[in-house]
Amino acid sequence: MLNIEINNKEYNIPNKWEEMTLDYYCGIYEIIKKYQITEEEENSENDLTKYLANQENKMYRDLFIYMTKIDEKTMKNVPISDVFAVIECLEEIMEEYKPKGLDYFEFEGDVYYFPLDFLRTGTFGDYIESQQLEMNTQYLKNGRFDILPEQMAILCKKVDEEVDLDDIDEKAKKFRGLTMDIVWEFSFFLNKRTLASLNVIKTFSEMVEQKVSQ
Repeated sequence: MLNIEINNKEYNIPNKWEEMTLDYYCGIYEIIKKYQITEEEENSENDLTKYLANQENKMYRDLFIYMTKIDEKTMKNVPISDVFAVIECLEEIMEEYKPKGLDYFEFEGDVYYFPLDFLRTGTFGDYIESQQLEMNTQYLKNGRFDILPEQMAILCKKVDEEVDLDDIDEKAKKFRGLTMDIVWEFSFFLNKRTLASLNVIKTFSEMVEQKVSQ
């Protein structure tokens, strides 16, 4: 954590993956996404130097306010060194996460496991789960981390836990409190499993076609 003092008040800013929650990261991502250069702006023949610099300053302002929870009026009197110190907390999340190869995580006293069984049993329920894996990977490729809590609520289970779709919303809301190191482990797990899930879908589809043709 980065600890800074603003107007005699101490602020703790997450600067490591294991310190920031998925909910917190989604907020950062949305701000950065808001100020991304569009393809039209990138290909523009006009001189956008001043405009882009202004957009960058606005992004830093919004990020600082989001990360510290101070108001815009207070921020105007914050030393620029403090602003840069907070923004530098984002440097680590700009670097590629190095996975440890986990297939489970502990959260609020419970142990949840990543989906492993669908490769072994081959039931229709596992077929649906494999589709969920493929869809989840596409969400990650498109930067849709906000979708992850619901997807993880469906796919990550305790031992002998049955998925109850009526409880998914509550479980998904709870999973927004997962730290980003766990979320990254899950995303890397998904990438490894995507090919396997596609094979499950292909095999199941072929089985259906054979049954129909008989």
